[in-house]
Amino acid sequence: MIEITFLGGGGGRFVTITQARATGGFFIRTSKNIYVDPGPGALVRAWRYKIDPRKIDVLFISHRHTDHCNDAEVMVEGMTMGVTKKRGVLIGSRSVVYGDEDHTPAVSKYHLDALEEVHAPNPGDRFRIGEDEMIITPSIHSDPTTIGFRLKTRFGDVSYIPDTQYFDELKKWHSGARVLIAAVTRPRDMRIPYHLCTEDIVYMLKDMKEKPEILLMTHAGMKMHFANPYKEAKFIETVTGVKTYVAKEGFRVTIGKEITVRTLRPARFV
Repeated sequence: MIEITFLGGGGGRFVTITQARATGGFFIRTSKNIYVDPGPGALVRAWRYKIDPRKIDVLFISHRHTDHCNDAEVMVEGMTMGVTKKRGVLIGSRSVVYGDEDHTPAVSKYHLDALEEVHAPNPGDRFRIGEDEMIITPSIHSDPTTIGFRLKTRFGDVSYIPDTQYFDELKKWHSGARVLIAAVTRPRDMRIPYHLCTEDIVYMLKDMKEKPEILLMTHAGMKMHFANPYKEAKFIETVTGVKTYVAKEGFRVTIGKEITVRTLRPARFV
């Protein structure tokens, strides 16, 4: 059984600044524990839903933009027991690990040295993660090193499309995944460069040879937030026939023989 728990479903600078939608990324519990794109609030929201950062095995960061990597170092501190034990794996874009002309790395050398493995892979690279295999997938984004993944498990494939503009090969990399998580930033008729909008997802799904069982929309920007993402999800579902959900804080998907979804209540702390 696989569990995917969302610690938010928002993205973009204005949603991040206002926290109109939480931006904590998501957590996959499979044969190993994988945390994906720990944006602002990831640590606090992880604890809110009983996700212990000390038990994270793999940290995946798609690119070096604040809404995807802000809490990376504190998650590394959790993985390494406060930088006292060399453990854990970081799989991140080259900008995350090495920085770029505009940014320093998202994770300092001090934190990188505490990890057991650090990878800045290219599309097509493969990693064994417990009983599963992660295949790195490409994106076309303003950070040109942005990467996604396809996680192959015995319960079917889980694919993640991070920030990207639409391009024809996108559907080939993700066709046949049982669950597709996609950063759909903008609603209909409001496309911006380097990001997916509702029409892009519709076009991709209609053209896929093997459609996913469910689509999980995440990374809603402010325009999507005000346009009503649930209405956009219904539009996608009606046109493509793919069951579509809007990710939000506490949204959990359980994948076994069947796929079930529910919204968790946050834990109470004294």
